[in-house]
Amino acid sequence: MAESLPINFNELCEIPAFRDLPAQQVQSLAAVMVRRHYAPGQFIFIEGEQADSLWFVFQGRVKIIKHSLNGRVQGLCLMNRGKCFGSCPLFEMEKNPATAQALDQVTLFVLPEEALQQLKGHDPHLVKALLHIYSQRLDHLARVSEVLGSWTVSDRINDCLLTYANREGPQSYVELTQEKLAALSGTVREVVTRHLGLLEKEGIVRNETGRIVILNADALLPPCSCEDHSTHA
Repeated sequence: MAESLPINFNELCEIPAFRDLPAQQVQSLAAVMVRRHYAPGQFIFIEGEQADSLWFVFQGRVKIIKHSLNGRVQGLCLMNRGKCFGSCPLFEMEKNPATAQALDQVTLFVLPEEALQQLKGHDPHLVKALLHIYSQRLDHLARVSEVLGSWTVSDRINDCLLTYANREGPQSYVELTQEKLAALSGTVREVVTRHLGLLEKEGIVRNETGRIVILNADALLPPCSCEDHSTHA
């Protein structure tokens, strides 16, 4: 949901993409961008929906996920503080090619497509800068696509635990049966049971009746989920 609280110049300068822009361009962006909050687990946009904004993470983490043809959910990357995603308006793509979901309490600075189109006419240098920003994201996603095919079953199970975690309480937890978790991970229940047992032994999860409590979410991150997990907003 958009807030009435405006985005100020200093806040926008905290986004690495804007630090080297002239002050006038940053002011122009601050005037047209909106602030949005999302709760843990809330979807920001869904794969296949109309693409209408460019998004920048001010606080929290956003997970970009993709549904395969067999219905399995795979994580593509995590967007930490300062990262941008949802570049479809820059490349004139009509539909979102993936889904974005808040991993924790998230604050986003959003550049709507309508405002972007206005900036294109008034400040082409700013649009060029935005395109350069997102070219870096494309390079990362190209590397991710190569790695996804080599994920182990353990990686896929861990990724599903993160994707479907409920983060509303003091501890994150997953309410999925082991059969469902196996189906989402592309494996069988016996493998899931064995893997969850190992995770519990290592203190990463706690298996309870009807749910799996996540004790150490960072230990579940798949190998290609992002380039820097050490910085948490």
